[in-house]
Amino acid sequence: MLPYIHLINRDVPVYGLLMAAGGVLGWLLSLYRAQRHTPELPRESVTRFYVIFVIGALVGAKVYSLVLVWPSLTANISQLWTDPQLFLQMYVYGGMVFYGGLIGGALCVAGLLLSRRVTFPQLETVYLPVVPLVHGIGRIGCFCAGCCYGVPTDSVLGVVYPAGGLAPAGIPLVPIQLFEAAGDFVLCALLCLPFYRQPGRRLAVYLLGYGCLRFATECFRGDAARGLAGPLSGAQWISIVCMAAGVALTLGLCLRAWTRRRPQAG
Repeated sequence: MLPYIHLINRDVPVYGLLMAAGGVLGWLLSLYRAQRHTPELPRESVTRFYVIFVIGALVGAKVYSLVLVWPSLTANISQLWTDPQLFLQMYVYGGMVFYGGLIGGALCVAGLLLSRRVTFPQLETVYLPVVPLVHGIGRIGCFCAGCCYGVPTDSVLGVVYPAGGLAPAGIPLVPIQLFEAAGDFVLCALLCLPFYRQPGRRLAVYLLGYGCLRFATECFRGDAARGLAGPLSGAQWISIVCMAAGVALTLGLCLRAWTRRRPQAG
């Protein structure tokens, strides 16, 4: 709806501005949670780890997106000279695939854990609630840019995009980006609750919660470049894996808690 705003004699993509704002808010939330829940973790380390996660997520998200749109990118490479603004909007400014970013961030987590500079409970407590917060703000950016748009609808909730953007013009579309953003913010609030005393519970809630959210929202996506694999999109298959991992982790945590209490009961 608002792909660009005019700042200092330049057209600045709103998507990029919102992603930057999300990154700053995510950093502030991680600092707050570290100070409140893991005071033994130095402030400098919190910031350094956060920067590592952001770089890994951005690289993973962009690489995944380029893999999905590679045939289209190579076919439209001439637009880089004939219509560079549209080309950059389609393939550079936008085009961040969340699951690619999640994979990139997970690889960074694995590297930090192997380096023994931080523990899993510290990472889970400080950084996991940041993920849906930043993602939700990014989805609002998607709505403004017109990417990741929904299917056509006759509902009063339908949003009509103007011509010249990424979304089809003149057709009421489901604002699925905003629905997913709302779900992400709810998930962030759930992960911030102080009920997760056992390491792994927050991760289980996130895997189950976001897996269900993404699987459902994918049913209302109208953009074609999503990596369809059989009857489901690539994101839906990954969502199934996330949900299965969340269920397995939950069962494992319950079994572990039961085995620890059993000798005491006997």
